[in-house]
Amino acid sequence: MIATNNTTRKKQRVIDLRCYHSELIVRDRFRKDMLWNQEKTRLSRVSSIEDDDLIERMLRMGIHAENVTALQKFPVAMVAWASGSVSSREAQAAFQETYTLEVSGSNSEIDLFISWLIKKPSSEMWQIWQDYVRVRTYIIGLRHTQTIGRSIYKLAEKVAMVSGGLWGYATVCREEQEVLERIKYCYLLEEFNVEQSSSESIY
Repeated sequence: MIATNNTTRKKQRVIDLRCYHSELIVRDRFRKDMLWNQEKTRLSRVSSIEDDDLIERMLRMGIHAENVTALQKFPVAMVAWASGSVSSREAQAAFQETYTLEVSGSNSEIDLFISWLIKKPSSEMWQIWQDYVRVRTYIIGLRHTQTIGRSIYKLAEKVAMVSGGLWGYATVCREEQEVLERIKYCYLLEEFNVEQSSSESIY
């Protein structure tokens, strides 16, 4: 009788432990889901984007409410990668042209931009950037979008010109030109003169 009671208690303890472990898993999953939804809400509010799929893709790529402003500058980092690698001179030019003494960004934004210069982003980031620009065009209007696009184009062009040459400047290579054309296409700049306003700013 005593042996039977001991066996029963052991079985009950095993069941209790399994239930406790399952409960911890459920609680942890609930906590993660709650934090994920909070991040989605914050990013959606800051960016004014209601596209749930785009918001989730942005979050999965490390873009959140504190650094989302870096996303519009993504092509500037990618033009530095056009040749297949980023030289220290290109990285310095990309950073200094984007974040001048007059224009600074949050630490989180700057960290994200620098991370794109250190490790080449996946091709998915290009699609996210394009979708972001497309959605933001509906929100802020075509004219403002093109103002941003001209500024981004100018920054990317300056970085492309740092790729070589006796004085640090050279002609733009084919791969760099493809990035510049991608910027023009996404911001609908084809029929506009990119040089028309050097004073316009993206900030």
